[in-house]
Amino acid sequence: VKSIQHIDFIMLIPLIFSVVLISIVQGNGEFTVINSPSGVLFKGHERVAEEDLLEVYSASLGFSIERSSSWTGFYITDPFKLANAIVEINVDGLSSLDNNEGHQFPLKTNADNNDIFYALSQRIQSRYPGRKSKFVDINLSEGLSAVQEHSFLSGLKELEESKAQYRYLKPSSKEDQAFLQEINLLNAISKQVENGAVTYNSEPDYYNINCFGLHTISDLYGENSAAVKEGKRLLIEAINRLNAAFKKAYNNRVLFTIVTSDASHTRRVRDASQGNGKAEEEPDKYNRSKAYSGNYPVIFNIILWFGVVMVFSLLAISLAIGNMDPGRDSIIYRMTSTRMKKDN
Repeated sequence: VKSIQHIDFIMLIPLIFSVVLISIVQGNGEFTVINSPSGVLFKGHERVAEEDLLEVYSASLGFSIERSSSWTGFYITDPFKLANAIVEINVDGLSSLDNNEGHQFPLKTNADNNDIFYALSQRIQSRYPGRKSKFVDINLSEGLSAVQEHSFLSGLKELEESKAQYRYLKPSSKEDQAFLQEINLLNAISKQVENGAVTYNSEPDYYNINCFGLHTISDLYGENSAAVKEGKRLLIEAINRLNAAFKKAYNNRVLFTIVTSDASHTRRVRDASQGNGKAEEEPDKYNRSKAYSGNYPVIFNIILWFGVVMVFSLLAISLAIGNMDPGRDSIIYRMTSTRMKKDN
């Protein structure tokens, strides 16, 4: 009996390892609340699942949630002073911006940002049918073409080049220039909001802004490099300026958040040219590998380590069966013996 129990435990090893592996490869991230209305309170530092952000945003707007959660970091203190707008900045490829401002929560990256944007937009539209809520989804890497479809940014025709001097970032580098163009575009959006381009009209608005340039910088120089630290500082400064502009536009009734995630941390080569603002790949003179899907490292790790565990588990099971004592340990041998006792 002991041998059978030992075999059952060995056979459970692949299942246990698979569960642990899936939890590891999901990626890490951080959810930071830069500003929240007075009727909403964030407290503690409990880890939050990215899929729960949809319900957090919905509750912040005064909507009924559709899925319960055990997360205890969010509270409504005054239902009459909730958010009139949600602003989310998504930073791809990094687990954290190392920002000392705001309220930080560890993030379990188990959802797609596009799905959250679509779902919350549908909830706002169903709650306010026929109204004129703003649903703004901007990819900063696309340059000016990313803002042309939004009427409140129609006055943005060209980007002002920053006069700042950089210690580690090199504007002559294609990757660095693409990231700095994202910063310039983010500052240009802030200026438009500061100049009154955004006005509140009693319907909630939702802004989703995606930053990919820092991901490329991190791949090129290393996540802990001086260039990446300088890039984080520039991005944080631009985000703080945008936060101040939205706070003024919505009379401080705005939920402003930053979501960082390294779940899709693969090398990407992006080019944000001024001509058409499109990102395109060019032959790499350093002969670096091509860009792969964000799911590639996850699938690769699952297949590799599951295969390794299965091989060693099969070996352990085979050795355990081979070393059994047929006459004492194994009920299998005793029940199939040709000299099995019979009742007369």
